[in-house]
Amino acid sequence: MNNSDFNSEKQKFFLALTKSIIFIGILWILFLLNNTFMLNWNEFGLFPRTINGLRGIVTMHFLHADLEHLFSNSLPLLFLGFGIFYFFQEKSLLIFIMSGLITGILTWSIGSPGIHIGASGLVYAFAFFLVTISIIKMETTLMAYTLIIVFLYGSLVWGFFPALFPDKHISWEGHLSGAITGVILAFFYRNEGPKRKIYFADEEEDENEEDEENNDFDIIDNSELNNY
Repeated sequence: MNNSDFNSEKQKFFLALTKSIIFIGILWILFLLNNTFMLNWNEFGLFPRTINGLRGIVTMHFLHADLEHLFSNSLPLLFLGFGIFYFFQEKSLLIFIMSGLITGILTWSIGSPGIHIGASGLVYAFAFFLVTISIIKMETTLMAYTLIIVFLYGSLVWGFFPALFPDKHISWEGHLSGAITGVILAFFYRNEGPKRKIYFADEEEDENEEDEENNDFDIIDNSELNNY
């Protein structure tokens, strides 16, 4: 990698990290404003299958119940959001928007009665998007990144089973909606992002040609020996 490629990758890295941090920062600013000034914004969350609840399709991802709720979503969103911005730079904004809207619509359709808030649906959407699309594309760098995702956040699957957390109000429908959204978007954007590289194709052909030439020489040498 020459200096130009290195500088380009460095810029791409920090740009993706900056965008991810800005998104997390927006969540924290909204949370602090809501709790400091008692604005009761959580009432604008998603309430399934109601007209007023439709606004929650957009707003639910930006609202959190408490610090623990916000913090538990912040770190995964930072890491997963970085992956979206880095590997799918040109389509990252669309992936963010579509993840939020489709997850919200599905949650509004299948969610249990009550106000659904939190960005965990986005966490599931991003995680399942990155894992699914890495399997589809089989690109080395992307697969390595998603292996880290599986290692760090493989326990996300337990979020589909609220009975395992009887003391918490978990929107498993939001988690499931996010996962479904991630898989759908992975197939939709399968031609975007990093491309799988094929190495040494020409060299393999050259090696085959050299082997054939060596075989020809062996035959000539053997025939000469037989003549003697």
